Amino acid sequence: MPQTDIRPRAIVLLTDVDTSRRDEPGCLYHRDGRPLTTAEYHLLATCTPAEMDTAVAHTQPVGNWMSERHTMQKALISLYMKYAHQMPDDFPGSVYDLMTDDDYAEFEHLAEILSADDALEEPIGHDLD
Repeated sequence: MPQTDIRPRAIVLLTDVDTSRRDEPGCLYHRDGRPLTTAEYHLLATCTPAEMDTAVAHTQPVGNWMSERHTMQKALISLYMKYAHQMPDDFPGSVYDLMTDDDYAEFEHLAEILSADDALEEPIGHDLD
């Protein structure tokens, strides 16, 4: 079996990060609402561009109807990882503290669009009492 630089655990983690939650800046969550652990942050900080591409491709739905959304998700993850790779282990702040004003504004813009898309995708229940 050929050796690959892509780690399955990294792919699984990347596909499970909830990009819609922004209630606590600097904190990332799983899609089920659990916060990422310290070990998961370390794994995320070491994700390679190939792993990010694989994660995005893995979540790509059949057809092109959501390709723009996935392009934005990839851009959001790439922007986050640009700074996560630079963050020293003993840095007391968050990745967002390292971002330039322009990158932070772009991150916020992408996150806002993705959050709005997530809200539209949730099923709406009509309970009649």
